[in-house]
Amino acid sequence: MWINYSCKCQDLETFVAPIVDNKGAPLVAIVNTTNISSHIVRSIEMPLREIINSTIECRINEKLKEDIVSSKVLGNVNNKFDALQQKMDEYIGDNGNQLTEVNREIATLRKDMEKLKNLAKTVNDMNSRVALSACAVGHTIRPRSTIKFSSIKTIEGITNRHLTTFKSSGVFVCEVPGLYHISVVLMSTTNNVHFKIFKNNIELMNGYINNYYTEHGNYHQSNAAIVVTELQKGDNIDIKPNNKNMNVFGFNYSCLTIVKMK
Repeated sequence: MWINYSCKCQDLETFVAPIVDNKGAPLVAIVNTTNISSHIVRSIEMPLREIINSTIECRINEKLKEDIVSSKVLGNVNNKFDALQQKMDEYIGDNGNQLTEVNREIATLRKDMEKLKNLAKTVNDMNSRVALSACAVGHTIRPRSTIKFSSIKTIEGITNRHLTTFKSSGVFVCEVPGLYHISVVLMSTTNNVHFKIFKNNIELMNGYINNYYTEHGNYHQSNAAIVVTELQKGDNIDIKPNNKNMNVFGFNYSCLTIVKMK
């Protein structure tokens, strides 16, 4: 018997297939395909699971390898950083004394620079010219009071502020240190009077007007006091009568001169 069949699979669980024998007589066979589907699924499922498991295992192995490589790389980097830090520490340790010495030398150089600046200022002060010539206006001055020389004749190297102070008070204040020549000439009708040059209220030099010309019919007499002294910045010079009231004659007869020599 020959069995020939064709099938249009609209129902996966049951279908009807026409069967004919060798004589052409039609036969009908009913076939249950339920278990066939299950076998097909199982036959596909097992290889698929193996493929999935194998793939997952490969992925896990690759990930582990990547992690291992990454750990090695990080370890190498950390080792290199540690080695670099050690070298830096060794360098700082070896050169610490040198750095300290360099800092000391820099500090010394700064001090030397300050000394040079001060020296330059000193040299500049030494080369600065200072001169003052001024005369008194006629007046009478009491003992131990400063004579004022308000008529300025010559001025060099003195600031306006100090000049104003000098004209109002009669006190010369040194602005530029150095060696100074100081001279004062006074004319007076007062007999037997002493006058003095003071530096910081300390007597430097005396002058004296006697009664010689008065006894011979001349009422005006002149005398002088001259001194050379070292002045520092802020030192002051003034002229004072010592023992009595003194008449100071004006008209450029009573004058003070102060000159910086060096």
